[in-house]
Amino acid sequence: MLTRLGRLAVRRSRAALIGVLLAFLGLAAYGAGAQNDLDLARWSSPGTESVRAGDVLREEFGTGNPNLALLVTARDGDVDSARTRDAARALAQEVERLPLVTDVTSYWDADSRALRGTDGRRALVLVRLEGSATEAREQLATFSPRLTRTTDELTVQVGGQEEISRQVGEQARTDFLRAELFALPAVLLLLVLVYRRTTAALLTVAVGLLSVIGTLAGLRAIAQFTEVSAFAANLALVLGLGLGVDYSLFVISRYREERAAGRPGPDAVVRATAVAGRTVVFSGVTVAVSLCALLVFPFFFLSSFAYAGVLVVVAAVAGAVVFLPAALARWGHRVERPAARTTSGFWHRTALA
Repeated sequence: MLTRLGRLAVRRSRAALIGVLLAFLGLAAYGAGAQNDLDLARWSSPGTESVRAGDVLREEFGTGNPNLALLVTARDGDVDSARTRDAARALAQEVERLPLVTDVTSYWDADSRALRGTDGRRALVLVRLEGSATEAREQLATFSPRLTRTTDELTVQVGGQEEISRQVGEQARTDFLRAELFALPAVLLLLVLVYRRTTAALLTVAVGLLSVIGTLAGLRAIAQFTEVSAFAANLALVLGLGLGVDYSLFVISRYREERAAGRPGPDAVVRATAVAGRTVVFSGVTVAVSLCALLVFPFFFLSSFAYAGVLVVVAAVAGAVVFLPAALARWGHRVERPAARTTSGFWHRTALA
């Protein structure tokens, strides 16, 4: 099968490359909005006793565990002073009017010593936000900066489970973009040094990009039917580049070996696809099956890693056995290993040192 695929890639290399290009552009356009459709997760397992108890509290009593905390520090050093108490109560009333807020408990209204710091300078206002994790954190992105303040009476800092998770999610998105900006040039530079051919390095990075873009588009499609964690995009970037580079190295190295052994270019492409392609497919199946084990766990963010893992493997294998052979059929002469220098050069001198 892989031999026939290699021959088809050689015969129809132009059509294959145009098809891959159009597919890449379509996937890139669709996958560009993937981050907006991916969800943020709460760290709870559906069906557990704690989750069922939370459902009962919410449905029958209209309350539940607080998931947002405001740390209030008295500017005069005493949370029990009249000016601090009035300002804190006004703050609690302001919070009660915010969207998704269903319950507010403050030290000044509950008179609970557990909400007061031992030094008497700080106290808590506990808040419950209803709704999904994504809805709650979207609202927090708006009113968390408004609640974080310093006035003449008090200083307010926002914390708690939802705020921490919101900041983690924002940092993950920022890191994803930063990683793309850093990883691609770094990988390209390393590949140029390894291959000593710019074309080979560019083709390898193209397979990695195809894997990442294809996975993001697939995740967005899956998100229309079930919850998919935003952290799956980070896995897509890391695994997509890694597998794209790994599988391309297999195919290009085999192609170079076949050319060095005297095979014509088209025959070398077919042979590389048949031999190295078998290794790529076997490796891909192994990785995909391994990651499918994450579907056993009841946490949707772990299931999302399984979705991303399977998608990125499919995209990387397709890039290595469909796009790369067609590209080698067109530009293989620019990929071949440069003539070896056995009597000079850094590595020759190092070996003889």
